[in-house]
Amino acid sequence: MLSRHAENLFWIGRYVERAENTSRLLDVTYHGVLEAGSDRSPTEMWAELLETLFLEEEIDSIDEGDAVGEFLLADSDHHASIPALIARARENARTTREWVSAEAWETLNDLYLSLNRIDLVEAARTRPYEVLRMVKSACQAINGSVEATMPRGEGYRFFLIGERIERALTTARVLSVWQRRLGPVGAQAAFVEWVKILKSVSAYESYLRAYQASMDGNRVLAFLLQSPDFPRSVLNCLAHGEELLNALGTGDVGREARRVAGLMRSQVEFADLTGQDLADFLGRVESGIAELAAEVEAAYFRPTSSVLMHSYEAF
Repeated sequence: MLSRHAENLFWIGRYVERAENTSRLLDVTYHGVLEAGSDRSPTEMWAELLETLFLEEEIDSIDEGDAVGEFLLADSDHHASIPALIARARENARTTREWVSAEAWETLNDLYLSLNRIDLVEAARTRPYEVLRMVKSACQAINGSVEATMPRGEGYRFFLIGERIERALTTARVLSVWQRRLGPVGAQAAFVEWVKILKSVSAYESYLRAYQASMDGNRVLAFLLQSPDFPRSVLNCLAHGEELLNALGTGDVGREARRVAGLMRSQVEFADLTGQDLADFLGRVESGIAELAAEVEAAYFRPTSSVLMHSYEAF
């Protein structure tokens, strides 16, 4: 397939996953501001959300916390907003229609049109939960359509590689921001925080099935980093990404990307989380995932010296 088609599919996977993750993180933050049990101010919670989304430069420019939710949900001109992410995913799919199934295209296009029909500024002020739930459900439907209707060829693999890289990066970022803010705190003191972290990556119910009501910080960390079965754990995403890269071929093309994927997967899988500097480890995981994305781009899409085609690539 053409490299530009592979790149478009890779970024469709990333954009859709990013939109879903942003919706979930925004939803968790909205509820965290309203719920009791945290000694942090709403301003701190909104700032943490922006840091998690790699938007630290926006913290000082937004006066009120609710404005954060408004621009993430309604500002289609901002590259990190939900409507902008969906619009980019749709445009990539529109120019790559021969590789995207009709069902996946229709689901993505329906979400784009639905967001355009809604007064998102008003929705952000009066009914954000309803819109965020719609976005999460639609993004999951897009991924489900890809799984159910696309042949297991190169297009499918590039879509999933992008999705898995974005998913692993989000989980690692949530943990990294949490660790920098809280540091080594006791499990009882941080119970509310553990719940929030798990809900931020849709892991709350899965964690309870594995550990019942034992909300232990070390278990939460190990579950989100090293669970081989939970589909949003860093290990699961990296292992699946490595398999997909190997399926693309074992020649010289992509050799470095496969090496980085295998290295990151093994480092996460066999890490002793209690015997090292956690902040340093999470930082290395974040940078390693970013390096993996760069190697995929360099190997399959274009020379590293060419200009960036996606504003979102800074993430």
